Amino acid sequence: MTDCIELHSCQVEGLRIQYREINSPSTDSTLTAARKPIVVLLHPSPRSSLMFEPWMKLLAPWFHVLAMDTPGYGGSDSLPQQPTSLSDYLPALNACLQKTIGAPCLLYGSATGAQLAIAYAHRYPDQIAHLFLDNAAHLDDHERQHLLAHYFPDLTPNDKRDHLKVAWQMARGMLTHFPWFENTPSHRISPREPSAAEIHAVMMEFLAAGPSYSAAYRAAMAHEKVEHVMALKIPTTVFRWEGSVLLKYIDKLLSFQLPDHIQTVNTPIDMKERYRIMTDHLRQCALRTSP
Repeated sequence: MTDCIELHSCQVEGLRIQYREINSPSTDSTLTAARKPIVVLLHPSPRSSLMFEPWMKLLAPWFHVLAMDTPGYGGSDSLPQQPTSLSDYLPALNACLQKTIGAPCLLYGSATGAQLAIAYAHRYPDQIAHLFLDNAAHLDDHERQHLLAHYFPDLTPNDKRDHLKVAWQMARGMLTHFPWFENTPSHRISPREPSAAEIHAVMMEFLAAGPSYSAAYRAAMAHEKVEHVMALKIPTTVFRWEGSVLLKYIDKLLSFQLPDHIQTVNTPIDMKERYRIMTDHLRQCALRTSP
């Protein structure tokens, strides 16, 4: 048992998969670390499980928490072959979860992580007690084709260092507009200009993922369809974050008549309050799914 986040890795499917874990003593006298429900967190691209550390600490009193690095991101090896869909990520993810927890879990995913979680739920429904989708959206065919055609510039390093300029422009655009390449007032998502430090932090996430930064990103964007959500057979929550750059497309998803076992929870812009609401909701769902 520990009260801090630990960095681990496991070898599965010929890959090294890195994950963060915290399983601290519980503040609830009815729970031990061994009996706490397990929640697994899947991150957006091109980020890593590092982004979840603040939330992991808030979840820790009630949950055994694992945050995985998707293959090709953070400290996880890339898939041996260029992925063509999210299905290519599922065997390694499942093998890692079977090796580390070996039991059904609460599964949360944000953006790319949400689409990966949906695909995982279709392939391995018995491994999930409840599914939580954050920054999950619906794109129509025109929107998807437009984004796939322009969203992912080549960031392969070159002697002229052009890739650094492109990465900087992309990072700056992501902090001010959605999509980042549409520099018009109607696409603006932030009223202020980002600082150089903020742009640099985002740029470094793309550079850290390398020239293949778009692999899971593209696969998730191609998967961003309401029919994949409609087909889910397990209890599911869709978080509607008011601060999401995808809010317009989240609302498009929620405009459809989703099945009764899929519920919506609104979360505010403020990150502290957002984490509190999500944590409380996960706790309520864990109580309903506990044996």
